[in-house]
Amino acid sequence: MFTLRDTVSSLAPARAEDLGKTLYERFREEPDTLIVPVLDADDRPIGLVERNAFFLRMAAEYGRALYALRPISVLMDSDPLVVEADVELAAFTSDSLSYRPSDLLRGFIVTDGGRYLGVGTVLGLLQAANETNRRGVEALAAAKADQERAHTFMTAVVEAIPSMVFVKRADDHSYVLLNRAGEKILGHARGDMIGRTDVDFYPAEQAAIYRERDAEVISSGEVRVIEEDHVPRKDGSIALLRTKKIAIPGPDGAAEYLLGVSEDIAERKRAEAQIARLAHYDPLTDLPNRLLFQKDLSAALSRAARREELVAVHCIDLDRFKTVNDTLGHPIGDALLRTAAERLRACVREGDTVARLGGDEFAVVQCGLTDLSGATRLAGRIVEALAQTFDLQGHQVMIGGSVGVAVSPNDGADTDELLKKADMALYRAKADGRGTFHFFERKMDDELQARRALELDLRLALVEGQFELYYQPLYSLGVDKVMGCEALLRWNHPTRGMVSPGDFIPLAEEIGLINPLGEWVLREACREAAGWPDHVRLAVNLSPAQFRDKHLVATVVSALAASGLPAERLELEITESVLLHNTAGNMSILHDLKALGVRISMDDFGTGYSSLSYLRSFPFDKIKIDQTFVRDILDDADALAIIKAVLDLGASLGITTTAEGVETVEQLDELRRQGCGEIQGYFISRPKPAAEIAAMLGVTVLSGDKAPVITFSQPSDTFSHGEKEGPAPKAWEDEGVLSPTASRQGTQ
Repeated sequence: MFTLRDTVSSLAPARAEDLGKTLYERFREEPDTLIVPVLDADDRPIGLVERNAFFLRMAAEYGRALYALRPISVLMDSDPLVVEADVELAAFTSDSLSYRPSDLLRGFIVTDGGRYLGVGTVLGLLQAANETNRRGVEALAAAKADQERAHTFMTAVVEAIPSMVFVKRADDHSYVLLNRAGEKILGHARGDMIGRTDVDFYPAEQAAIYRERDAEVISSGEVRVIEEDHVPRKDGSIALLRTKKIAIPGPDGAAEYLLGVSEDIAERKRAEAQIARLAHYDPLTDLPNRLLFQKDLSAALSRAARREELVAVHCIDLDRFKTVNDTLGHPIGDALLRTAAERLRACVREGDTVARLGGDEFAVVQCGLTDLSGATRLAGRIVEALAQTFDLQGHQVMIGGSVGVAVSPNDGADTDELLKKADMALYRAKADGRGTFHFFERKMDDELQARRALELDLRLALVEGQFELYYQPLYSLGVDKVMGCEALLRWNHPTRGMVSPGDFIPLAEEIGLINPLGEWVLREACREAAGWPDHVRLAVNLSPAQFRDKHLVATVVSALAASGLPAERLELEITESVLLHNTAGNMSILHDLKALGVRISMDDFGTGYSSLSYLRSFPFDKIKIDQTFVRDILDDADALAIIKAVLDLGASLGITTTAEGVETVEQLDELRRQGCGEIQGYFISRPKPAAEIAAMLGVTVLSGDKAPVITFSQPSDTFSHGEKEGPAPKAWEDEGVLSPTASRQGTQ
């Protein structure tokens, strides 16, 4: 008597903690595996994952994102059909058809003493049932009732199978059985097919193919699988099937029947196609993604090499996209990306590729070029198309676009090199003011390599301590002495020499070094300033990037504590850009710094928006007038009027005003007449190393017949309480700038 032990198939189980992506790869590699049992640590079954249900969930929207990295315990059926191996086959199938027919059809788990042994399938049941029938022919002949029950059982099993089951005679290939699923899949009634062959339903050529396949199965005696069988239906449509065939021997061992099971895989194929599309296309714009773009570019380069043609790569960046996204919201930003994608499609020819590489970055592969004129025209069309107004859900938006172009073979012959050089050209187009296009030039690569070398040197400089601080005095016209010094960062490179801050400060901000570099400046400046006279303040510039560091206030507290410098002697200089972004957050940081006793100064006032609301929203201690106004104070009435307005504004608000960039005695005299309280510039002193500044701050005031020499640490006794003469330290004259006193004496 047959038991389930006779039908069990060995199949490697899975564990509940296995990830969805692991099971996905296994199903892909094992196309014959329809179910996978899930076991606990004691090898006892706790669930089952069915192939088709698994692929449908993974193919759903965000299916792979949701389940790929999650344990399969969330995907499995935690109540599978589990049966002991010694259960009789007939009793099991009869009972299962009564209360769990669907579990029987998809497969079940067989255990031995509660521990996993293997799995059972309908095909195994059919084979076992056939063997049972063959062995029990004599018994069934004597027991008609049992025979009828077995026939009913077999019919019920075959009819309940969701896949198409058919049986043909081995000798003439005529159909002897077709189940209900087969009728549904093919569209033919079983009564029409029984006793007939494929030639009665399909074109002669296709019927001959089916007959040849059947003959191979019958002669080999092995299971044959047709992975994708395109079978015509009665209504003319095509069924996509995966078919397994096996020969069933008769009493003499020779093949008597041909058994086939066909699974409709159209839905699974659609799911796989959807997964493949998601892997190659951007879901927002429906454009090819970076992966497919690189494949298309590689293919285009291969074709162009054979045809001796040019291929142009256009890298495109949407100007001001971030502003739209931040101000109008992500839905408007997404609508902008979709509309921009449509405009880019309209710009190119058939055969060219438009792709979204990520964010607001797009790219185009332009094929079939004989010269650069075609690439020039396309780049111009793209710039023009993106410059037009976008109507987005009632919002009129203008952004523009920048384009960088690299052309093969002149600029490179492989995908990575062309993309890199097109990106360099894009960077130049954006640097040239945006809303334009630029072709790659060889010097761009040289500039990039030079920038890369500077970046590596900059990182090394911070580690090796190649930076030093210079200080430029802040001179009070009210008390005629230096009341502070501004710390200025200098980089003394071992081979480059002094590197301009204009070259390395923007680079440090771009590569994320400005925070550690700014912290070093703050700590070092506080340490050095702690030894200066008590009335001399320290001014330190803060980059807008440092305000993105949530530990900025704590860093300032730590620098003051470590150096012993009183908070009221530290003055932090910011620019208006700090208040243009994340206004609330940055304002909170400024108030926290102010609460420490630190003074806050607005640097370069007058060069940006110079919104008066800044002065209302925060109690600044100082305004620094930008040197561009001071430079023209003697020749430009507008510049003088602006300086006077700022000085009056500062006086009315009780804010100290400093004029930057003072280089001549005439400028100083005019600023003094206008009531300026403090000046800074080469006329007073160029920036000097810490040691020189310390020495200058310690010079004693001398008076007598000789020209007065003003120290930075003591007030000058040479000036009366009326109109005061300008400072004339000899050390400043060594810089090549005459002192105010010497200048006046020379004039006289």
